[in-house]
Amino acid sequence: MKGIVVENLTKTYDGTYKAIENINFTVEQGSIVGFLGPNGSGKTTTIRILNGILKPTAGRGEILGKDIVKEAHEIHKICSVMTETAACYENLSGKENLMFFGKLHDLPYLVLKTRVEDILKKLGLYEHRDKKVKEYSTGMKKRISLAIALINNPKIVFLDEPTSGLDPETAQNVTELIKNMVYESGTTVFMCTHQLRYAEDICDTYGFINKGKILGFGSFKKLAKEKDIGDNLIIRGYDIPNNLGFSEKSSGVYKREINSEEEIPQILTNVINNGGKIYEVKNSICSLEELYFAYTRGDKIE
Repeated sequence: MKGIVVENLTKTYDGTYKAIENINFTVEQGSIVGFLGPNGSGKTTTIRILNGILKPTAGRGEILGKDIVKEAHEIHKICSVMTETAACYENLSGKENLMFFGKLHDLPYLVLKTRVEDILKKLGLYEHRDKKVKEYSTGMKKRISLAIALINNPKIVFLDEPTSGLDPETAQNVTELIKNMVYESGTTVFMCTHQLRYAEDICDTYGFINKGKILGFGSFKKLAKEKDIGDNLIIRGYDIPNNLGFSEKSSGVYKREINSEEEIPQILTNVINNGGKIYEVKNSICSLEELYFAYTRGDKIE
């Protein structure tokens, strides 16, 4: 079963402005998706529609086989959302917040109690469980909001900037928690973020959206192939022969596009046999940031 299916989804306001227009994509169950685009591109509208908060003007969508319009109530049981400005009850403690929201999901008391303690420990909040949330730091409030989103052990999680405002150690803990959810429970994570390096580290699928339209959706390899971007062999050296396909990018640094890693040994042998001197070798592909701007701005990757 697919995690998320979107077909020709459109949302129009006032009959003229299209927040999203005929977007299509499919997310495999157990994927971590980076949904990327500038402010106002349609990311939030898409998430609200998928969660049944907004109704689409046209098109359809499914969450684990359930229709996002006809079965919105059922979708709420298996999904959770954490927005960048997620709030909780500040006059309740962190533990009380989790118990309250857990009860809304009809979790049995003993199951809920165990899950609350487990998630507080994983997010480094256990020692602060009895403090009122209004006494929490910004980072702690972020973590308790994430904990609330995860308390029902959701099958699909929508996250908006899950690590912004967190110190490096806590951000790493959150990342590991997200990965473990996917690997252990098959959870699907659909994440909006402006931190492209973070998305590159954690996501296996990417969606680029701008001005309400999907520009590309799929694995990094698929998206790079669609832009005709391949792997590059980078070498640092001198006397590199001109007839072996290398171009000099800067003083002593040369680049050549390759089809696979299997080509590298023979290419290097050819360089050496033709009098070239090699000091450093690396196999390089464009970064997610470069690929993102290739889609959203049409930048050319050399």
